Amino acid sequence: MHKFEFVDLGDLFNLASTYVPKVNPEYATDIIGVVERFERLRPVDTKFGEKNIVKFKICDARNSHYVTAWSRMAETTDRLYQDDLQKPVIVILASVKLQTFNKSVQISILPSTKVYFNLEDNVVNEFRKRLNREGYVSNDTVVPTNSVSDSVHVIETVTLKELVEKTSTKYSKMNFMCSVKIKKVQTGDTWWYDCCPKCHEELNEFEGMFKCPNCKLTIPVTEKRYRIMIIAEDSTGVANVNLSDRVVKRLVGKSATNMVDELGEGVTKSSIPQLIMDVAEKDVTLNIAISDDNVLINSTLYNATDAYPSKNSKPSSSESVQKIEDNTLSSCGDNVELAICDRTPGSVKSCNKKIKLVR
Repeated sequence: MHKFEFVDLGDLFNLASTYVPKVNPEYATDIIGVVERFERLRPVDTKFGEKNIVKFKICDARNSHYVTAWSRMAETTDRLYQDDLQKPVIVILASVKLQTFNKSVQISILPSTKVYFNLEDNVVNEFRKRLNREGYVSNDTVVPTNSVSDSVHVIETVTLKELVEKTSTKYSKMNFMCSVKIKKVQTGDTWWYDCCPKCHEELNEFEGMFKCPNCKLTIPVTEKRYRIMIIAEDSTGVANVNLSDRVVKRLVGKSATNMVDELGEGVTKSSIPQLIMDVAEKDVTLNIAISDDNVLINSTLYNATDAYPSKNSKPSSSESVQKIEDNTLSSCGDNVELAICDRTPGSVKSCNKKIKLVR
């Protein structure tokens, strides 16, 4: 016996926005839809080695979303999706967790998360009848592995000297990997800023009140984000690099909000904590984005959007905690991408578990 409480695909963001706490909401959600354009299991190269993926589209005749299943979940999903399944194929993503981030929804798996195709359940039959009434025509194409391009964009690794030489407009908005040593953390600037917890825009402060220039709202409780500049060095040269909030969190192992809370009432934006200063002399590989200023006015100030342990460095415990997690499903509007990963043993083929949702 199964028990589901489904959420319309078009309502994911509005629903997730109501959850409290937003960081780790104590809710589970079920999603149902039709499978379109199922792409069979194939390997892709990533920064963390070769991983298997399965892709398909989920829709409900009103909203359409893209799904990518990774690793063991991809292998199981590919095995369960048989060519002789009744069409249209109805998929259920059961017991997933919703969070909001940057005007989008992130969906993460839980230990109880399951994926079902054409489950023998009344809700699937009713969903299929609704599609028939509305005249839905399924695009149930199955793309075999050998017809899917295995080419995945690989970010080029360059030296700082080569990075500085990329001044052509064709490089604008492109990303490059640079393995560097952090020689110095620049002081004198603010090391964190207050941002809107909804859209993450930097807030304007006036008389002790914070207002979001994007949402046009007064924000009573702000979110804090890192803003650090370093001098990076390799054997070919040096460069000034702004480290994004994501990068600093990977380096120090905690969020700016937690850092400020731990430092207490005496903390100031201009006094950089020792934990951040200690990243100096650390070897790290930075994902650096070429900005318009880098190519139009030859600015040598670069922005790092992500960081990874260098081959020359041994990962610390904080770095291990901050490794990229691959169990996040992200979505935005009508162009949603869900990524399903299997972090727990077992098979999604098991269909005898009663799912109880906490509402």
